[in-house]
Amino acid sequence: MEERVNQVRFQLKVLRLGMRDFWGGNYPFLVVLAVLLGCGTAGVRTLPPQYETVFIRMSNNSTLEYGAEERLTESLVEEFQRDGRLRQVNNWQDADLVLEVNIKKYNLRSVALNNDNRTAGRDLQLSVSAGARDPQSGLWVMPEQDFVDSGVFFLTNTPSGRREDDVYRRIGEQIISRLLEGWG
Repeated sequence: MEERVNQVRFQLKVLRLGMRDFWGGNYPFLVVLAVLLGCGTAGVRTLPPQYETVFIRMSNNSTLEYGAEERLTESLVEEFQRDGRLRQVNNWQDADLVLEVNIKKYNLRSVALNNDNRTAGRDLQLSVSAGARDPQSGLWVMPEQDFVDSGVFFLTNTPSGRREDDVYRRIGEQIISRLLEGWG
């Protein structure tokens, strides 16, 4: 028995010496590995299953951009319908969640001019805060948080809709991702 214990001690000593020689005695790889594994094991909060419907309030607009609240709200409705995991309802009393959105920053600036010195390209920077409440209890299911997106687009003569809708769509995707999956 004592001989077996000595063999195990010898093997551990060889293993330690080998690791010290291989890693220079600092074990940086093990530290990095432990940090990465620790980050990967954090649980992802998902929306509880009792929340099946959402009412999307008309967005508040704290900027001077006329109509931005209507375009953002319309885009949010389309994104929730496209996603399909939460059914959108038209009355807050029928909803399991009420989504509240406030446009905090709308910055549209010219980034390119054409030969006539008219704007040919624009950059939109959009910042909104959004949160979701349980209408029965009034408690935040998703506390208010900020979502930011921007995009450069070029003006064309083709009637293909407003190019800044891409920015609204990406904001909607971020909100849905954060609400349903805890990411975004």
